[in-house]
Amino acid sequence: MYLSRVTISGAACRNPYEIHRILWKLFPVDARAKRDFLFRIENVEPQRAEVLMQSHREPNVATSGDVRIVGSKPYSLQFLMGQRLRFLLLANPVKTINDENGRMNAEDEVKKCRVPLIGDEEQRAWLLRKLSSNAEVVSVFAEKRSPLNFHKSSERRIGKIQPVCFQGTLKILNPDGFRQLVFAGIGPAKAFGCGLMSVAPAA
Repeated sequence: MYLSRVTISGAACRNPYEIHRILWKLFPVDARAKRDFLFRIENVEPQRAEVLMQSHREPNVATSGDVRIVGSKPYSLQFLMGQRLRFLLLANPVKTINDENGRMNAEDEVKKCRVPLIGDEEQRAWLLRKLSSNAEVVSVFAEKRSPLNFHKSSERRIGKIQPVCFQGTLKILNPDGFRQLVFAGIGPAKAFGCGLMSVAPAA
């Protein structure tokens, strides 16, 4: 596992999905590979974005015109039973409901759609479900961030994600399970910069 800081410049900074596509360029071409990295946009300006990226593979150190690796280092995901950690997670808390227009899918079933969870208690309950038996949340503060607007040109689809930043402390209940959770990312919208949980020892 590697943790990297990356800067991206140009018009792509205004579209989180384009940032995701650019980050793919940092890894060797493999037609069989699925996305094996998570990222979070730490700071964004009209023509520049700073990104924190967690990846299974080591990114290429070559610099191109629109992306630059500021630093990259091996990142160990080793946890202990009962260990207390501070955490930060930018996530997309949602629930799945039936399509409000009653549209059907190819299996002649009502389509499902995701809607954001708005209330503080709903968002907290969502986080507790995601961590489940792997970690106990000791304290948490949830802050709504600015909506992320995106455009997937391949699907001619425009959408919006309402991310929430969770910060707090937790206690490890299942080291292996928690490791896999952090490894895979938490919640949907990972291609748009959600799901990466950063952890550090609690004081």
